[in-house]
Amino acid sequence: MAQLTVAVLFGGRSVEHEVSVITGHQIMDAVKAAGYRVLPIYLTKDGEWYAGDALHNLKLFTDPAGDPLHASGVHRVSLSPDRSIRQLLIHPGARQGLFRKAPELWADVFFPCLHGSFGEDGSLQGLFELADVPYVGSGVAASAIAMDKALTKIVCRSAGIPVLDWLVCSRAEWQNGADAAVQRIEAFGAYPLIIKPVCLGSSIGVKRCDDQASLRQAIAAALILDDRVIIEPALSDFIEINCAVMGPPEQASVCEQPKTHEAILSFEAKYKRGGKGLKQANTRSGMASLDRLIPAPIPEELAQRVQRYAMQAFRAMGGAGTARIDFLYLPSQGALYLNEPNSIPGSLAFYLWEASGIPFDNLVERLIAIALDRHKIRAQTQFSFEVNLLRQKVESTPPPMP
Repeated sequence: MAQLTVAVLFGGRSVEHEVSVITGHQIMDAVKAAGYRVLPIYLTKDGEWYAGDALHNLKLFTDPAGDPLHASGVHRVSLSPDRSIRQLLIHPGARQGLFRKAPELWADVFFPCLHGSFGEDGSLQGLFELADVPYVGSGVAASAIAMDKALTKIVCRSAGIPVLDWLVCSRAEWQNGADAAVQRIEAFGAYPLIIKPVCLGSSIGVKRCDDQASLRQAIAAALILDDRVIIEPALSDFIEINCAVMGPPEQASVCEQPKTHEAILSFEAKYKRGGKGLKQANTRSGMASLDRLIPAPIPEELAQRVQRYAMQAFRAMGGAGTARIDFLYLPSQGALYLNEPNSIPGSLAFYLWEASGIPFDNLVERLIAIALDRHKIRAQTQFSFEVNLLRQKVESTPPPMP
């Protein structure tokens, strides 16, 4: 069997750009170790696509003197939504002529490692669907639901999964009358409250508000990053429990308990402590570098409940590939709440699968196999229906008057 080429996409137009670069390089190492050929595709912060073997070198992204876009063998590329092409087109150079046919790069499957906007929210998945190419991970609808914290709550609550009560405030509502919006929020619940951008991850923009002044400040800041914020009651004396799911068919990993001394597991706690930014990134960077207890030191009954709810949420959203589902647990009440899903989790939560007996290279093999199987099943769907409406329209239309 010929060696498959896996296009690994990372970067992107997102505040989680650097996190994605770390995840992408971790995945490329694992894909290569699994025996596949890797085609790195870097998406700039402006949304331009570049491909080339030189992009394997993480130092190009960390060295101030490095320039990944002009490295030897790196070309600007694009993926056409025209399904008859199904290839990456290399943009012709200025001296190649406007009408010269663009050379192509072949990929058997696309492996998105983008976090946040335009990569994890269904946008990129929609392009893959239009181009009719196999891709790893959830589809358009599941990605959009998982990215939107309000939609996640609606879907999960309807599926019988406990979630915290919530309220949404839009940028338009805030700009049209912040005082009225604050009044509505304070009627929703007493302080302290948690403010989150609806469609961002990695805890970016998440703030705890103990009074009206901090509420106003947090909402104003979050609405710069997103056009909606979600408001929830702030819990105290809780622990976080996370679980990864893979499928279909669904299976759950062991549970983990992230260790933090903060009321909120912040972006800094997740990615920056211990110098784990891009400059010192490696295979154990990103979410893999976070202090955690695996397996989580919780009763077996609770672990099974977390795993059951995680698989139930994955199924309700229509997930595919792997996702990490995060929960909040109140030991004093025995209450468990789904916090949020991550359809492309940092580091793909490989550390949870390794603790469950699935090595990183085996994980990517399974994810690629799921992607190829889903594409084959999708190909069995009929998307056209011959009803001759156009001919009937022409035949029923009287000829024009002479």
